[in-house]
Amino acid sequence: MHPVTVLVLAIAIFSVALYAISEALARRNAKFNVQGMPGPWLIPWVGRVHDLPINFMWLKFKEWSDVYGPIYRTKMLGANFVIVSDEKMAEELLVKRAKIYSDRPVIRSLFDSKSTHGSMEYLPLMGKNQYWARQRKFTHSYLTEASNAHYYGVMDFEVKRWLYNLLNEPDNFAFSLEDMASKVMCQLTWDDPSLSAYCTKSAWGLLTQMSPAGPITNVLTPLWHLPVFMNPWKIAERKRHDEQQEWWMARFQETKQKMAEGKQRPCFTRQFLDAADMGRKSNISNDYEASSVIGMMALVGIFTVAGPLYYFLVCMVHHPEWLEKCQREIEHACGDRMPTLNDSPNLPTLRACIKEAMRWKPNVPTGVAHELEADDSFNGMFIPKGTRILPLDFAFLRNPVKYPDPYSFRPERWLEPSWPTFQVPLTKYPSIKGMTSFGWGQRQCLGMSITQDEMLLAAGGLAWAFNLKRKIDPVTGEEIEVPLEKSNSLLIVKPDPFEMAFEIRSEAKRMQVVKQWKVAEAEDTKARAAFLSQAEWAAECEKRTSFDHDSGSEEKGGLFEVTTKSV
Repeated sequence: MHPVTVLVLAIAIFSVALYAISEALARRNAKFNVQGMPGPWLIPWVGRVHDLPINFMWLKFKEWSDVYGPIYRTKMLGANFVIVSDEKMAEELLVKRAKIYSDRPVIRSLFDSKSTHGSMEYLPLMGKNQYWARQRKFTHSYLTEASNAHYYGVMDFEVKRWLYNLLNEPDNFAFSLEDMASKVMCQLTWDDPSLSAYCTKSAWGLLTQMSPAGPITNVLTPLWHLPVFMNPWKIAERKRHDEQQEWWMARFQETKQKMAEGKQRPCFTRQFLDAADMGRKSNISNDYEASSVIGMMALVGIFTVAGPLYYFLVCMVHHPEWLEKCQREIEHACGDRMPTLNDSPNLPTLRACIKEAMRWKPNVPTGVAHELEADDSFNGMFIPKGTRILPLDFAFLRNPVKYPDPYSFRPERWLEPSWPTFQVPLTKYPSIKGMTSFGWGQRQCLGMSITQDEMLLAAGGLAWAFNLKRKIDPVTGEEIEVPLEKSNSLLIVKPDPFEMAFEIRSEAKRMQVVKQWKVAEAEDTKARAAFLSQAEWAAECEKRTSFDHDSGSEEKGGLFEVTTKSV
């Protein structure tokens, strides 16, 4: 081994050891530890890091909950953790006591993830502070308005594009699936679907960086504090972080420039800039913060849709009888056409399959940690300030009382009165809104509507157009299995790459898929051209009006009237 490498390793080991000793000495006092709560035995300061797997961590947490009960404590490298696997307990702590249970822990491998020092970048990870409060309000208002407007037809447009791409490149379905989700968000935020490839890459880069299964510094946190010259994790994160922020700001400035030229169609960024131009008060402090909160909306919209949609595919391949039920329901409700959001009340079976896919294969199985802001007690147990509360979604969704036969895919649990989860009316239920996977209390995900609506359109379009099957190996003639248990281990999971077949249901369907995309594409091109033509015409009219005014003319022709009409 090279002498320099040996020296670096020695310094790293010494630094970690020194950090561990100092933390252990500082936290021997009982007030720094959870008291009166069951849990696995702990090595001082180290806790249970030695036998907690990085991959599929939620399975170990569930195993411990079966041994120690619905709420238990553990410790990892000096940090207290309380794992909650009972929904009522999670509601008591994270909803009813949200005032002190709504902070977020530091994500060590991100720079200022809590925005304590005003970085204002990652809304879902922010501490409970002024930046979080105002960005949450901002995001909620924009997403609600988009939902009420049915996302301005963007989702329908991109699903049609996706079905057309699946028809022509079915083996490339993983890329096109994520690209579809990304294009929806890029259109809503910047009105530019061509940005989708970079946005998708940026999304998974951030997700990897914030996950325990990402950089080792998220688990062996002292390594993050090594000097920069010997800290490859901090160097890599600085590059990723700065590139992402520069890209967000470039999109923001590009939108501003297009607006100045009269060439920017409506989108979230223009909506913000229009409000600023009209003097409407906003709590967003500056362009940097605006570019960050809008950029983060784009990334989160990819996370929340791609994972569940992957697992819908997996579920339909393994349970073709439910795909057939969805297809019959769509034919009855929609006739020959692809479903739209207006058809949702008449598609309870499709909604049940989507919800059951999200229950059976939860997108965030470990849950997202909350951090306690003040000392508290629960059922006689002391929980100190700074404890991380982990709502274990995998356990919630495997509760055999609420979900009989919890390890099986059973959409009927949402459709038949004999099941505990059945709700009426079926025109409204089942709905994925409010599922534990979207988080708790003040930290509940703001993207529930966009996820529900995009899943309905994408899954409905798939069932309408295709039979979803296992692929046949051309050499052996055997079916290629679609694995059920292979996935990444990031905070938001998706299945490992797999193969499957998209079989168009009929030649008539093939023609419909092609026709509806070609029509949508032509209409979009025409609308964009009309907008730009009108913008150029408006600029010309402004020049003429200015000229008339300067020359003292009182004449006002019909040109002004034309330019005031909306597109």
